[in-house]
Amino acid sequence: MTDESSANGTLYIQRGGINLKSIPAVGQSTSSCNLTGLYSAHGVAVDRSGNIYVTMAKCNMIVKWVVNRTSGVRVAGNITSGTTSELFNWPGLIHLDEDRGALYVPDALNNRIQRFMIGGNGTGVTVAGNNGIGTALNQLNYPTGIWVTYDGQTLYIADSGNHRVMKWQTGATQGSVVAGSASGTPGNTNQLLNSPGSVVLDPSETYIYVSDSSNYRVQRFRLR
Repeated sequence: MTDESSANGTLYIQRGGINLKSIPAVGQSTSSCNLTGLYSAHGVAVDRSGNIYVTMAKCNMIVKWVVNRTSGVRVAGNITSGTTSELFNWPGLIHLDEDRGALYVPDALNNRIQRFMIGGNGTGVTVAGNNGIGTALNQLNYPTGIWVTYDGQTLYIADSGNHRVMKWQTGATQGSVVAGSASGTPGNTNQLLNSPGSVVLDPSETYIYVSDSSNYRVQRFRLR
């Protein structure tokens, strides 16, 4: 689930298995991968101008909706899944770093995090993972959520299949575990997670909040 609001008072609501809705409305209810609807809307980000970036997970693409337009523009991915730098295989909950013009996408079934430049040529750069499925510190397993710090230097990743949250510095070849099990073991104690879905930092970047999906709770962990 991802909800966001913009400076113009518009509320954007996304629920798993339900098409994206906004107040006022954007897009149409549809069950096909076209640019006039928002089939399988899985994640949403809004820029300062009110433009909306939406993950269409089953369509393996990210679509941008400009304010007051009746259709979107594809900015990354295509309907066909794939492993090359311009394709996805089930993109997740995106993060927009507007100050640096970057869009971060958890590419869940490719076990990696991709970064795309807004206005670029649609080719992504892998910034975490892409070393196969596993629990090693250079690997991810079905990442679903991503948060980037204000300075753009640190990524926090909901490594859902490994039941953990990873901290990954920009340019690093591996990360570190900041919440959950380093060995990929699920659990329901205060130290463990079970299929974390998304992560978000508080404004001071002192705490990280984790949607602990299969434990039906939200967990808070201190980072510093």
